[in-house]
Amino acid sequence: MRKKRKPLEERKPEDYKEAADDPLELAKVLAGQGGISDQDFLERMARSDDLVDHDGETCGMCHNLILGAQVAREMVEAGEYEDVASKWVAENKRRWEKSKFFKLWQKEQEAGRDPHKAFKDRGWEP
Repeated sequence: MRKKRKPLEERKPEDYKEAADDPLELAKVLAGQGGISDQDFLERMARSDDLVDHDGETCGMCHNLILGAQVAREMVEAGEYEDVASKWVAENKRRWEKSKFFKLWQKEQEAGRDPHKAFKDRGWEP
């Protein structure tokens, strides 16, 4: 589902600074206030899973981060460079809503149960 992540022992302080700065710029773009190009948006989003520590199979948050980065990488490979933020949002949302994490959370909420408990029972994190 994603590229190989950087091993912990190879990570440098600059990696963490970049990992903190990029999401701020990405959030501005998604809020309609971004000052970066569409290509820069995709490139930053494509590397947004570089420092994810979980595999994305038992952690919903990590799965969502990995998913978003994968969507961006696929858009770069496909040569998408127009209206990329809205296209990225739509595709990321579509895939997220098909995920086991989203489906379980929805199912538990609709049944009036605590989704956190269902996740814990499966050994997952929300």
